[in-house]
Formats: sequence, structure tokens, C-alpha cells
Amino acid sequence: MGNALYPLWKQALMREADTNKSLDQGDVDNSPYVSLVTIASGYVYSPAHQYYTSITNVVGAPQPIPLPVVNGTVFSGGTVSFENVTGTVIGAIVIHRQNAGPSSTWRLVMYEDTGITGLPLTASGGNIIVKWNALGIFSLGAPA
Repeated sequence: MGNALYPLWKQALMREADTNKSLDQGDVDNSPYVSLVTIASGYVYSPAHQYYTSITNVVGAPQPIPLPVVNGTVFSGGTVSFENVTGTVIGAIVIHRQNAGPSSTWRLVMYEDTGITGLPLTASGGNIIVKWNALGIFSLGAPA
């Protein structure tokens, strides 16, 4: 699988009545988070997945993306650190939009397994740092 934005999140963006979709709220209850997922018997991307509970084989706790910013059509944010990760092969990251509700309401935003230097990697007890491209994490600027 290559990198992908989850289609059901993009659909929610186009529906004014849908809530729980913005990425630049910046508060703890309404923020973008990133999770590490395994590749061996791990999570498999599906365009039908919509909420965090669809993800399997998450490694550790999701971490917030600091300083989330939407500038035009580009989403960017600060570096994310996962501390003391052990015992598995990390093959991808998943960004989701967390809220104050249960994880069954946290919208999936992006799956990324290519273009990340160092993935896949075997976690050996150290920190895993996710540093985004200087141009942004992703853009919605391309026409359909």
C-alpha cells in the first residue's frame, strides 16, 4: 500500500454538518494524533476505514502532533516523539483526529508507509522520532 488520505475523512470535509474533522484546533480534546503500526500481521489500510477503532496492531500510545497548522490546502505540524519503543517492526504511521469522545469517534485522516526515512524499523527500546517534510505533512491542493 502507498500513502493515502482516508476517503471518508475527505468526505466529512465536504459536509458542513459533519463535525470532528478539522486538524488545526490545537487543543488536547480536538487535535491530530499519530500512531505507529506494525507490518508483520499488522494493520492493513482500507479506504472503508473511518475511525480509530479500525486500526489494529498499534504500538504504544498515540502521540499528539504539536503546533498543527492548516495554511491554505497544506497541513503541517511539529516533530513527534515516541519514547522507549520496543519489540516489534514498525511499518507505517496513521494520523487521526482525536476528540473528547471514545476512540470509536476519532476520524482516521492519513496512512503513510512509504517516503518515511527509516521505515520499516525494528523497535529496540529507543525513541522513534517522526519529523515531517518542511513543506508540510500533506496537501489537499490536487484536483480530482
